[in-house]
Amino acid sequence: MSDYFFAKENLPTPIYAVAEEYENAAYSTRFTFPSAPIPVLATHKPKEEYEIPDIILEPALAISKRLFDSLQLEQMYGTNWIPIKLIDQGEHDFMMLQLAHEVDVICHEQSVFKRFKRGYISGMKKLVIDPDKLSQTPLYKRLVFRDKSWGFHTFYHKDIVNQIMRHSPTGIEFVPIETFNESWAG
Repeated sequence: MSDYFFAKENLPTPIYAVAEEYENAAYSTRFTFPSAPIPVLATHKPKEEYEIPDIILEPALAISKRLFDSLQLEQMYGTNWIPIKLIDQGEHDFMMLQLAHEVDVICHEQSVFKRFKRGYISGMKKLVIDPDKLSQTPLYKRLVFRDKSWGFHTFYHKDIVNQIMRHSPTGIEFVPIETFNESWAG
């Protein structure tokens, strides 16, 4: 069993998007340091009633400021947290993850890809992590990362997952990578 998980929404929520004029400050693989919280708006809302969760996954993983302040995630290698103002049923303060860290961990021989072109995976049917590749990177550099050839999903180490989940947040669950299912993961 791997020590890694993917994040998955577990409540109906709108599709959230950064206001267009702020996209360069939010959607970046280089870190940005906005002088004020970036507005994030609800675009397509579910038909049923919903509550604002503690954690959202769009436009990127974002944690309510209240919960974020009780965690110790600020200094994780390869990450930056920027303030956002979620505008939906009022205004809510969140911290959104900017991740500029990739590690080569996928076993290309045992994983089954839908497409693998020019060194990049664009779809996956079966995911296997290569333990030899993983052991070459110190743990502090692989607590949160994306794979170099499959930047579609963020890998979360069990230590980070446990730290977050001990607060019983709403809106998210972490699923072991072994339960990978292409119906929810590209």
